[in-house]
Amino acid sequence: MIVKGSFHLQPLIHLIPEKGNDATGGGIVFQPSPMRVLRMNSAAFSILKKCQTGYRVEGCREKTEDHLKKTTIPFLDALCQAQILEWKPPAEKYEPFVSIVIPVYNRSHDLYYCLESLKALDYPASKLQVIVVDDASTDNSASVAREFNVKVMVQPYNQGQSAARNRGVKEASGEIVAFMDSDCIADPQWLKDLVPYFQDRRFVLVGGLVDSYYQNSMLDRYESVKSALNMGKEKVVGVGNSAVFYVPTCNVLISKDVYLKNGGLDENMRVGEDVDFCWRLMKAGHRLIYVPKGKVEHKHRNQFLSCFKRRFDYGTSEPVLYARYPETRKRFPWQAAGMVFFLFFLMGLVLQSVIFFLAAMVLLFSEVWYKKIQVEKKFKTILPLRTILWGSLRSHFLFSYYLTNHINRYYIFPLVLLPFISLKMIPLTAAIALLPVLVEFFQKKPRLNLPMFVFYFWMEQIFYQAGVLRGCFRERSFRLYRISFAHAGFLKSENPFLKRVKSAFQNRR
Repeated sequence: MIVKGSFHLQPLIHLIPEKGNDATGGGIVFQPSPMRVLRMNSAAFSILKKCQTGYRVEGCREKTEDHLKKTTIPFLDALCQAQILEWKPPAEKYEPFVSIVIPVYNRSHDLYYCLESLKALDYPASKLQVIVVDDASTDNSASVAREFNVKVMVQPYNQGQSAARNRGVKEASGEIVAFMDSDCIADPQWLKDLVPYFQDRRFVLVGGLVDSYYQNSMLDRYESVKSALNMGKEKVVGVGNSAVFYVPTCNVLISKDVYLKNGGLDENMRVGEDVDFCWRLMKAGHRLIYVPKGKVEHKHRNQFLSCFKRRFDYGTSEPVLYARYPETRKRFPWQAAGMVFFLFFLMGLVLQSVIFFLAAMVLLFSEVWYKKIQVEKKFKTILPLRTILWGSLRSHFLFSYYLTNHINRYYIFPLVLLPFISLKMIPLTAAIALLPVLVEFFQKKPRLNLPMFVFYFWMEQIFYQAGVLRGCFRERSFRLYRISFAHAGFLKSENPFLKRVKSAFQNRR
């Protein structure tokens, strides 16, 4: 069985059985955010009810293994991608041989504490190998490594961390290779938390949480919630041409065979090589996953110029990546009502007219009433108005957040020029500039006052966008500025994703 473990219904998902004389045993799935209503036939609805307590594919009464691969598993995968279900690995002990590869360059002090942390790992020592690749350090990094029970390799000259990692993988004995940086501290549960995800044989790479080691200064506290290495609090699966997915190489586990077959990290890239490798794997048809656990603590750059210069470097790599992967582009959920709602508010700010704000409210309540009628007509189900109203408000707010965050990330220089064109643009500029930073502040709750958080946030956008522009001019391409919109309908018939759900179970009753 390629998929062990169990599938679970996500919180806040409601299953509503069909009622009436013409009921077929199926039912309705209501997802509040993003707001969707799906009709499921009896076979699909039966599986979803089992997911309330955990549904194990290997224990189901399907006819053949082939039937599982072609029907049930794609159905469950589609619902996981829609955040309706969540897959969890089995609780049984799973401890394959793991090789930990650590590149180091002139970080003897950090390396010592990194290797000390590995001694406390909750993982069988007989199934661990630690490889330190010294990238021609001029300090005593190699000598420090030899004080531990690890394999030490020394590069003849400095070639960069990608070359060091590639060499380490070639010498690795484990079926799984784990990467971490020499300035990281591993949590004792690091491997214990991440290794079980390889029990879904389709996952070839698992990334874990990167937390901040330093917590003292205001910049430290900003980095602890806004580090480019911290992928967030939600589990994410990377599959296909997903431009938003990558995991940093300072905390990632990967199948050794897959790593070598796909050429390893690009040794010519000093920044963005982890993104390049993830996109290459997904392009080759592999599945990747990020899990917000399996923590390592990273000693980030905690001086202002070095910290934000790093953001500039990250920005320069993005045009290179989009030039390499022309099929990849940024995608936004298309919400016609959400876009009009957003534009009404912007026009209200620019013209300072309450009429546009009232029009936005009229649009919102008309949309809510329309959705309620459509649900009752198509699904014979009554949803409370307050439920639809809250879902619509949340969808429009998230759409506005993502859009303004994108503007801050890639168009902040034109944005700050608007007030110089006309003073009437000041409310518009302030709204676009402040919405994403306020959302981030109240959501992430940093141990930092609001003015300093706003300052660091804008510095990050300025430095990153300056790097992006430099990279675009160097590559002579602005393709990364192209975006596409994916339809995100409320009802099943409106959403292409839900059509895949239908096709997966179209012959089942």
